[in-house]
Amino acid sequence: MKIFFGVILILIGYAYYIEMHNSIFLLIGGGLGGWLIWLPIYASMQNASKKSEWSGLAEGCDYQHYHKLTGIGVNTTTRQVHLLDGDKFKKYDFRDIRDWSYSLKTGGTSMSNRTLAEGAQNHRQNKENEAGSGFFLKVKDIDNPEWRVAFPWRESNNKKTEIELKRWMEIFQQNINEK
Repeated sequence: MKIFFGVILILIGYAYYIEMHNSIFLLIGGGLGGWLIWLPIYASMQNASKKSEWSGLAEGCDYQHYHKLTGIGVNTTTRQVHLLDGDKFKKYDFRDIRDWSYSLKTGGTSMSNRTLAEGAQNHRQNKENEAGSGFFLKVKDIDNPEWRVAFPWRESNNKKTEIELKRWMEIFQQNINEK
C-alpha cells in the first residue's frame, strides 16, 4: 500500500514539474515517494536480520516460532524455554514457567466503514486487537514477569492461528505439566 502511495506522489510531483517547469516539485514528490517505498523494504530487511539472529539463539530447540520480532522456542533436552521480544532475549528453565495462555481478540469494528472516521476507528481497533492477541507466558522473573509472543493475526479469519496457538498450549502441557 505504501508503494502505491509512493508511486502516486512521484506522479503528482512529475505533473507539477511538467505544469510548473520547476524541479522542486519533482524533488519533493520523488523524495517522499522514495521514502515511502524504502520504508517497507527497510522494515523487511530488519525483520529478516532479526529472524536470522533468532535462528541462532533458538538452535537446538525442538519447537520454535518467530513472528514480528517475537519468538519462542522449547528445548526438551535442556528443559528450557527461549523467549525473544524485540531486543530482549532470555532463557527460562521449565520450573520457572508459572502459567501460559493465549488470546485472539477480534471485533469492535464498524461494518459500514463509510467515513474516514469509521475507517480510522476500525484501523485503531484492529491494531489493538492484534496487540492483545498472541501466546502469553508468565515466568519467575522480576524484570520480565510476562512475555507475549506474536502470531499471525487477521481481521476476519484466524482459524489457522487459533490451531497453532492450541498446538503451543499442548506443547507446554506435555513438556512442563506432564514431565
